[in-house]
Amino acid sequence: MKIALYIIAILWVISGTFLIIYTESTRKFLKKVFLTANTKLLSLLPFVVGLVLVVGAFFNRGMFWLAFIIGLLAVFKGVYFLMAPQQQAKALLEWWFMSASPRTIRFFGLITFFIGVTFLSYLG
Repeated sequence: MKIALYIIAILWVISGTFLIIYTESTRKFLKKVFLTANTKLLSLLPFVVGLVLVVGAFFNRGMFWLAFIIGLLAVFKGVYFLMAPQQQAKALLEWWFMSASPRTIRFFGLITFFIGVTFLSYLG
C-alpha cells in the first residue's frame, strides 16, 4: 500500500510542477486525455485514487487524517462525476480546460505540488 501512496504522491508532484512551469502545454495534454463526452468513465479515476488514499490512510498512521480527508474528497468527486447530469459535469470540465485563466491553473498546480510533497514527507 505504501508503494501506491508513493506513486500517487510522485504523480502529484510531477503534475503540479508541469502545471506551474508549462501551463498551456500541460493543459492541452490533459484536455486530450480527460475531456471526454463520457464523464461516467472519467469518474473511475478519482474514485479509485480516493479509495487507495482512504485504505492507505489506515496503513500509515502518521498521515492518517491527510490521506483520509483527501481520499474522501476524491471519492466524492468520483461519485459526483458518476451521478451528476452529463451536461453539468461536461460544463465543469469545459470550464477547466477552456475558460479557466492560466493564473488559476498555476494555483491549482501549486496546491497539487504542495500536497504531493506533503505526502512524500509523511511517507519518507
